[in-house]
Amino acid sequence: MTYKEKYPDIFNELSRMKTLDQIMIEHESDKASVFTRTWAKPHNYCVHLERFFEPLRDKPIKLVEIGVGGGESIRAWLEYFSQAQVFGVDLVARTNEWNDPDAKPDPRYTFVNGDQSNAVFWASFIKVRGGDWDVVIDDGSHKSSDIVTTHKCLWGHVKSGGFYEVEDLGAAVEAGDGFQKLVKSIFKGDSECDFIYFARELAILRKK
Repeated sequence: MTYKEKYPDIFNELSRMKTLDQIMIEHESDKASVFTRTWAKPHNYCVHLERFFEPLRDKPIKLVEIGVGGGESIRAWLEYFSQAQVFGVDLVARTNEWNDPDAKPDPRYTFVNGDQSNAVFWASFIKVRGGDWDVVIDDGSHKSSDIVTTHKCLWGHVKSGGFYEVEDLGAAVEAGDGFQKLVKSIFKGDSECDFIYFARELAILRKK
């Protein structure tokens, strides 16, 4: 039995004192300001993300992240959002317990094996998992076409006041064209998007 399982109240209180960046560092996610693995750089997203996510921290939200890898950021989300139901989606499966549909490393976590470029997959995902997402995080393939397809399929199922985050935009520079069109539609007042917050390689959209 882990410390978290044995003393959940103490664990949650200690976690509540940490910043999102501290939690991401501890779980070795490249979203943090410090990253020790040699094959990737720290993106330092957390200083931006926490501005928007902190009010949701203790609420029973629904969060889905596309791009699971070894589960580093999934574990961080489970710790930061102590009441959240967290879903992970990835094309790669069964390389570790966090991308294994048959494993259940945490009772608040569900992994779904699927291709983010496939609109049929997303239709099935929404049918089974439902809508009303509080947070959607696209940290998947980083291909422009996949980013656009995923946004088209999931944006309509983000709840009012929810957030849609796209990471590593520098890996798909042409994806910026789609976001430029979205910005123009916001300025015209004909979009469901309340605002877009841009940082380096990062875009955070809020639903009206």
